[in-house]
Amino acid sequence: MRPQATVRRLREEEWLAFRDLRLDALRTDPLAFGSTLDRESAYPEAKWRQWCGDGATGGRNATFVAATVSGELVGMVGTFVTEGSPHVWGMWTRPEWRRRGVGRRLMDSVLSWIQQYMPGQPTVLDVNPSQATAVRIYEALGFRFTGDEEPLGHHAPACVRQMVRRPDPQ
Repeated sequence: MRPQATVRRLREEEWLAFRDLRLDALRTDPLAFGSTLDRESAYPEAKWRQWCGDGATGGRNATFVAATVSGELVGMVGTFVTEGSPHVWGMWTRPEWRRRGVGRRLMDSVLSWIQQYMPGQPTVLDVNPSQATAVRIYEALGFRFTGDEEPLGHHAPACVRQMVRRPDPQ
């Protein structure tokens, strides 16, 4: 039987483990993110602590992690508000934890939080279409491509495409 990971909100004191997870994500899958390993490796401790604090307790931001029984962080996803709508960012799981439903559970958690704190708002995310597994998860959760596309920037000619999930009509 394979070990399981529990999905929960990030804790402020986990800033160091979160930093390691995020940097591993940028190192392992650089085309999946709008940032770079070099940029985020240079962030000072205060920035990581603030990021974790906002993700752990913020009312407009939330970060969820998948954690093992021993406390190792093996996945993440977050949301922030931009232009009045929640925007999902950073969904990633460690390669050895893929194909176990962790990504789907992370997305379910962040979408439940969004529904609770920002009901009725469309949810937006950007995805590199070469990240086929992520695209399948997003589509299964009701996200659809909007037609908006822009260069990834740090890895030309890669691009990101916007997806949106509209709230269910009441």
